[in-house]
Order: sequence, then C-alpha cells, then structure tokens
Amino acid sequence: MEPSEYLALLRKHWLMIAALGVLGFVGGYAYSQTIPPSFRATASLFVSEQAGTTVGESLQGSTYAQNRIESYAQLATKAYVLDPVIRELELDTTARSLANSVSATSPINSLILDISAVSGNPEKSADIANTVSTELARAVERIEGAGSDDDTTPHIGMTVISPATPPSYAFSPNTKLNAATGFVVGVVLGIVLALARTILDTRVRTQKDIRRVTDVAVLSTVRYDRKSTHEAAVMRSQPFGDQAEAYRRLRTNLRYLNLRGPNRSIVVTSSLPTEGKTTTSINLAWAMAEGGARVLLVDADLRRPSVARHLGIEGTVGLTTVLIGEATTADVVQRWGDMLDVLPSGQVPPNPSELLDSTTMVELLAELASSYDVVILDSAPLLPVTDAAVLSRLTDGALVVVGSKRVHRHQLADGLATLSTAGGRVLGLVFNRVSGKDVGATYVYGSTPQATARWHANGQRPQRASRRSRSKRGEPTPVGTSTTFPREVPVAPVAPTPVPAPVERAEPGPEVDDLDTARASSKFAAHVAARVLPPTASQSNGGPAVGAPGAEQPRKAAAQPVAQPAAAQPPTPQAGPSSAPDVEEPVPAPLSDQPAVHPTGQHVRTVAQEEPRPGAVAVLDEPLAAPADDDSAATYSAPADEPSLDGLPPLEGPEPAPDEAAPTDDGEHRIQVVPAAPWRP
Repeated sequence: MEPSEYLALLRKHWLMIAALGVLGFVGGYAYSQTIPPSFRATASLFVSEQAGTTVGESLQGSTYAQNRIESYAQLATKAYVLDPVIRELELDTTARSLANSVSATSPINSLILDISAVSGNPEKSADIANTVSTELARAVERIEGAGSDDDTTPHIGMTVISPATPPSYAFSPNTKLNAATGFVVGVVLGIVLALARTILDTRVRTQKDIRRVTDVAVLSTVRYDRKSTHEAAVMRSQPFGDQAEAYRRLRTNLRYLNLRGPNRSIVVTSSLPTEGKTTTSINLAWAMAEGGARVLLVDADLRRPSVARHLGIEGTVGLTTVLIGEATTADVVQRWGDMLDVLPSGQVPPNPSELLDSTTMVELLAELASSYDVVILDSAPLLPVTDAAVLSRLTDGALVVVGSKRVHRHQLADGLATLSTAGGRVLGLVFNRVSGKDVGATYVYGSTPQATARWHANGQRPQRASRRSRSKRGEPTPVGTSTTFPREVPVAPVAPTPVPAPVERAEPGPEVDDLDTARASSKFAAHVAARVLPPTASQSNGGPAVGAPGAEQPRKAAAQPVAQPAAAQPPTPQAGPSSAPDVEEPVPAPLSDQPAVHPTGQHVRTVAQEEPRPGAVAVLDEPLAAPADDDSAATYSAPADEPSLDGLPPLEGPEPAPDEAAPTDDGEHRIQVVPAAPWRP
C-alpha cells in the first residue's frame, strides 16, 4: 500500500478509530474511579558512625555505614521492626500485610534512608512512617551492640532528619494518566482493526480494485443514489440527473467500439445478482434511442426476468414464445415510451440454456439486426449460470456491470474468465452503485444533481431562501421569485417603464370588423391603434416608409380609419398641426363605406408626425370569441349596431421641407403593420 492509501484508510475509518479512542478514554476513567485513594507519607533517616576519633577512623566508619545501609533498608520491612509498630499503633493487620505498604529506599552513594508508608488515611500513613523509622533506629542500635566489653558505645547511629507529615492529596489513582492511556490504546486498536479490515476485505470498492483484477476499460461510473433505488429508468424519470449523464457517457464510449459482428447486438451481464445489470440495460437502451438509433431491448434472462416488471409492461409472452415458434417478433414486441421497443422474456422455460444456444436464437438475432440499429440483451449473471457466456458468443460482445461493494475481486476475475473461456468478447466494464466519495465528484459538468433533477421532472421549483436568512444578509425579499442571487453578483439596473399616454376610448365600427384580433387574450380588451402620416418627398421617391426599419417614428397618434388606396381616397386638407383630444368625444359619421384592405392576422395602424407620445387608441370592451382552428382565418366580428371609427377628423402633419417633393396625393396614408400578440385562452 502507498502512503496515500494509508491516509485514505484513516479518513475512511476515522469514525471507528475515534469511537474506540473514546471508549478507551471512558474505560480508563472508569477504572480510576473504582480504585480507592491511597496516601503516601515519607520519613528520612541519616546513618552515621559514632565511634571514630581520628580522620582515618571516621572515613573508615563512613565507608562501613554506607555498605551497611542496604541491609538496614531490608531490615525496615521485616517483622523484627514491624511487630513493635503494630503493637504501638494497635493496627489490625499482620507484619506480612504491613510490609506490602512499607518501603525503604536509599539514593546511590548516600547515607540517607527514606521510609515510606502507604495507607487510605493520610494521618495513618504518616504515623506508620514515623513509627517504622523510630523502631528501625532502635533495632539497628540493638543489633550493632557495643564494640567491646570496655566500650559500650555503638558503632552506627540513625537519626530522623525529616519526620513524615500527612499528605494533602492521594497519589493513587492517577485519573488523568489512566484516561490518556485508555485513549491511546483505543486509537491504536482502531488503527489495527482498520488495517486488518482493509487487507482482509476483497470487495471491489474503487477503480483501483478493478485494475488489480483486469485491464479491461471502465466505460462509465454510475453514482449510487439512495432515493432512486426503486427507479429503474432514471434516463426517463430524471433526464437531467448525473446518473442519466453517466449512461450518456456509456453510450458515447460504446460508439467508439467496433461492433464487428453482423448482429450489432450487446449482452449486458454481471458476475453476481443485484449488481444493477437490468437497470444498466434499460437506461443504456433509452440513451441510445435518445440519440436517434432504433433500439430493441430484449430480456434474455430466462431464469429471473425483471425488465417487464420494471417497465410496467406485459411479460407473459416474449422471447420464449418466439423461440418455440408460437408467435412472431412483430406480435410480441411492445413499445415503451415514444422511442424504445421492448421484447420481454415470456414464460420461464425448463431449458433456458438450450433455447439461448439454439439455431433459432441465432436466426432471431439476425432478423432483429435487420430491423434495428442496436439490440441490447439483458442476461443472467455469469457465475451462477452459463446463459450470459452463451449469448456473448452469439453477439458482438458483453458489457459487464461491476457493483461497488457487491462483488469480490476473485468473483470478478472468475466472471471475466468465464467469458474468455466461452470465446466471448468483453466490450468494457460499467462501475455501478459507486458512492459519491469514491466517485470523486457529486455531478459532472453540465448535469444536474439528483434532487434538482427530480424537481425538474416533477415540474417543481427549488425552495428559495427563507425570509430570516435574507434579512440577516440585508437583502430584500423578492416577490414572485424562487431564486436569490448572491450579494456579490452585480445586477444591471432596470430602466423605468414609461407611462403610456391617456387613451381615447371609442366603440369599434365597421372599419375594424376584419381585424385579426383572435390572438389577443380574452381577459383583456383588444387595442387597435391607428396613426396617420402624410408621406414625405423622400418616401414618395422610394425612401423608407414611416414604421419601417431605419425610419424615425413620430409619436403622434389618434384613432383614425384604416387607410384607403391612393386612387380611391380624397385629398385631406392641411389645416395646420393638431393633436388628438385627450377625452372621449362623439364619433362622427363614417367617411367611406369601402372596407379596409390589410393582411390577415395583423393589426393595422397609421402614423402621424409631431408629438413624441402615443395618441389615442380604440379599446374593445367586449371579450373576444375563441379562435378558429385555422389562425389565419380567425377574425373579430363586431356587432352591426356598434358605432364606427370612421368619420374622425384626420390629423394634419407639418408641411414638407422645401427640398422634398410634395406628395402627389395629400390624402394618401402610410400604413404600419404591427404583428398581433399570440392568442391564449
């Protein structure tokens, strides 16, 4: 294993390691609470030689005392010293038991002897240490005795230089040390278990595990989504999801493979059940059909068929019915969706391997290849039965689905070896049910995550941010919107909407009976604008007309009748500039009974010069009728008794410039055609 793999192992099993560390910490702390507190008191003795009169004798006596101090330390824990201590302190114990709580130590090359006593009571431990020190000094004095009959002075003397005092805290148990030790032990145990689990676990989890088994290319990796587990056809239910994008990638990679056989057929299989071969077959077939190919999906799993159940179609007749000669292919092929044909498996036969390896199956594949561009067969797993190995020899190749954490490495190797032994061709592998961490990315570029894809498929919108979260960021709450932009995204200012000029309401007359207003909404009144403008000299000589692209638009408008042809319309006197009234006035008698000529399906209005604002328009108060089947023939018909718009006084425009030629007919009108709005019920 590489160092990066060890780090990945720790990241993968960090929860188990942390849990064992916490358990070790708790165990060490609990163990400390079960131990009763113990107090230690220490008294110090100084050992000296008392009989030397010269320097040589003193040096000799000091060396003698240093050699004897080790023996005095052992003497402190013997019954010769402890029995008097028990009698003096009236302890309810024996010399052997008391010896376990008393210790005597001496530093190297030192004449100081430390007597320590341990007890559950701090005062008692101090009393024991002091009493043992006193009794040890007496015992040494008795044992050493007099140097000679004449000399009764002992050679060795022991003096208490530091009596024991009651300790202020217990030295045992050490709770911090025990808890830390337990935590370290738990972490080490977790790491060992993680290593053992990784080394002993042979399941295929990543593409590195696949490369340890085979060099066959992985054509696509499909991420596992728990919410879409029961949705087999994710290409249709969630076309914008990352799973659908993975199947499209599989379709693209298969196009670069050479389907060398005449059947142009692919068998989809796996090493074990529940690896996702049926789901892969359905979505791959839909992805190829989505690309414009004629695709047939065949359920060739004659032992446990599931295609009909997943797609919700009839599965009692199908492949087995055709193979035994009771029906033709055209009789049993069913249409699913609007682009995919499906051939179910039919009844489960007693001899599926023999049927799939028969001459009839070979002829059927040849017949299907003549009618379809690609034939995809969903087959049984490789290891339990040999059906997929037989079909791989009859088709152009096999597509093996590898389920993450479902198949072991040796099982995948055995399945590929089965195909190789049967003479089948392995087109590639599909790594299915891969977790998001192993994939390395939640979704690929251009795709939509599964949750958002479900919103799009169901016609829903993502939930927008709450008012409280927006108020914390200082952003206003949008009205009627579901998407909020980050504060750092600049938004272009919106120009204020110009306020329309007052409109002049007038009843529709006979001149607007032929207007195609069927495309306007029945919830609103139809607006018919008429604008009149005398032609200029440049327009008479072929210049751009008013309302055409490139011509300047004067903004004077009034309700006027539809223009007549130039030959049939009388000249209009020019009395000077005028403007349309801003209030409603009686409609005079119509000027002409001749109907207007205009294109069908468009509003007609005429334009005049002067004021830079829209003039009066005619408003229809009655709702419109529904359009006819042919939009070009749908028109609005006003009642016969409604007043007409004819007879309104024409507007007079400014005189032409001196360098422009005068129009041949002052009464000629310019027509501007405005496309109608689409009709909506």
